[in-house]
Amino acid sequence: MDTELLKRLTDLEKRIEAMEKHGFEDTLTLIEILGNAAYFGNLKMEKCEYAKQGQCSLFLLRTDARGKIPMVTDCRIDNCKGEKGHCHLEVSRVTCAFCPVAPLLTHAQALANPSSR
Repeated sequence: MDTELLKRLTDLEKRIEAMEKHGFEDTLTLIEILGNAAYFGNLKMEKCEYAKQGQCSLFLLRTDARGKIPMVTDCRIDNCKGEKGHCHLEVSRVTCAFCPVAPLLTHAQALANPSSR
């Protein structure tokens, strides 16, 4: 085998190994981010006044949002004040984690008020 070709194959192998290592590290980082989002989202979801029957009552969406936004379903909230045929976001730990409105119960608050758990 030509030495130039062998050198290029060796370099290619090193590049592939580096990419695989980065991919693994990126996957671990993503898992950690999602784990934190799920944890804090669960805290927010438990305390949120807008989480009703598995849907977020804060946001009222038109029916055409179903095909454009993931996790949107027809309203099933009892006594909802929205117009007929509207939709809501499904409540999940991840969607609640990124909600800018619902208050976040901080660790310090939890320690200061153990009865709120």
